Amino acid sequence: MTDSESNRVAAASEQPSPWRRRLRLASVAFTVMLLFALAQELRLDKFDDLLARVDRGAWGLAFSAYFALNIVRALRFRVLLRGASAPLRLLVPITLYHNFLVRALPFKLGELSYILLLRSRLRLSVEQGLSSLAGARLLELLIVALVFAWALLSGADQLAEQRDELAASIALAFSLSASSLYFGGSLIRRGLFLCLPPLKRLPPPTARLVDSLAARATRLASELDRLRQPRIFLSALFLSCFTYSASFAANFVLLRALGLELEPAGLIAIISLGMFASALPFTPSGFGVVEVAWRTGLVQFAGWEGADATATAFLLHGFQLAAAGLCGLLGYVAIHFSAPARSPATRKSDILPHR
Repeated sequence: MTDSESNRVAAASEQPSPWRRRLRLASVAFTVMLLFALAQELRLDKFDDLLARVDRGAWGLAFSAYFALNIVRALRFRVLLRGASAPLRLLVPITLYHNFLVRALPFKLGELSYILLLRSRLRLSVEQGLSSLAGARLLELLIVALVFAWALLSGADQLAEQRDELAASIALAFSLSASSLYFGGSLIRRGLFLCLPPLKRLPPPTARLVDSLAARATRLASELDRLRQPRIFLSALFLSCFTYSASFAANFVLLRALGLELEPAGLIAIISLGMFASALPFTPSGFGVVEVAWRTGLVQFAGWEGADATATAFLLHGFQLAAAGLCGLLGYVAIHFSAPARSPATRKSDILPHR
């Protein structure tokens, strides 16, 4: 990435709005509070003991699974770009570097890098970047939520009597969620049609806010319309199952190396909880929230002590950041030494002289 592209990423990440600055300050304060609370339980001797349990083979296998996760994400982006000129020689490095920036920059501002890199390196429009990114994120959250719900249902003995009814409810909820995503553009426009008329009668300051939110909702509806193709939607959903599997494998390898032995339902619930927390944009780089999620899962489902669970939570999140950094470096180097994709070929009629 050139310096000018980096500057554009930084400029696009700026949020001058006062209420957004206040929200960021509140989020930073919340993060500090969470980390301070976790630090009270963290013991360096526990952390050193955990590091000693993980051998080089486990680190290498976990990193391989994490790298494979980004490859599958690149394939899913390619599907969601609907046949646009997106060669994997550029899309894979862009995905690697984008994933690093999402992890490194606060409040998921690194998501902007994907859109900017698609435009500068692949000559794709902002709308194509937004639609593919929104589709990927929503599908990934859908899979994580479904698997987490299934794990909770399978592992909760107290719900054994209602298991069939709850399984049917989960299947229905998944079907409704997938259908809502597939028809998301139409549903948003219908909602705006019903809600906007009465809201526009509110006082001018509120009405202007409503207009701004409606404009954003309309853009989101246009982006979701791009998913309304059965082949694209099902292919992206299928690949999202593999992104979950690769992410699960990376964490599974480390947890087994650390000595966690648990039935599959509990293990899936712990890892899914950590994955879901990693997707939340509430704190800078996920600090605090991700550790709390891992700690909660290990304490509730594995019965670990607080000190062991907290040290493991920091170790797992630290691995994610380190792996993302190494993948991001590889992606940055590949982008830097790769030529941008060519613009769409000019039509022959445009270059032939008129007779």
